[in-house]
Amino acid sequence: MTIPKKQLNFVTQLMEALPLNGHVYELHPDVTFCPHDEVYFGYFDRTVINKMQEIGVITIVGHHDDEQMAIKLVERDDFLASFAAGANEARNGNDLLYADYNSNQYAFTCGWQHWHNRNTKTKKPPAYNSDLEYVCHGMLDIGTNEIHRQ
Repeated sequence: MTIPKKQLNFVTQLMEALPLNGHVYELHPDVTFCPHDEVYFGYFDRTVINKMQEIGVITIVGHHDDEQMAIKLVERDDFLASFAAGANEARNGNDLLYADYNSNQYAFTCGWQHWHNRNTKTKKPPAYNSDLEYVCHGMLDIGTNEIHRQ
């Protein structure tokens, strides 16, 4: 299974969301996450949002007048664990066959593809670093030298 680019970009935005925990960010994040309510806030492509809701990945919980949306991941804990597992298996050099043994094959595949997209490009994107307010669930944070958990 290959995840379409727009869907993968959307999932990556969610995994890169910064928490609304009282911290004042130097740069305003594109997507934020409220840990208490497990809700993501951001400005998303409506077509992608509709497709993601249709396939059962998200639920829309609010739509603001300024077009900002509030969404929740369906079975969030499973989704996060599967995304991180996919990134980990890619980091370990394993293929997508491990997705068959995962609770959320879609999220696993997203994590696996995202890791490969970041690490196989000729021009590598900047490393995830919490000191620079740039993190991703399941990926190595060079600011802490640990795998980031949302």
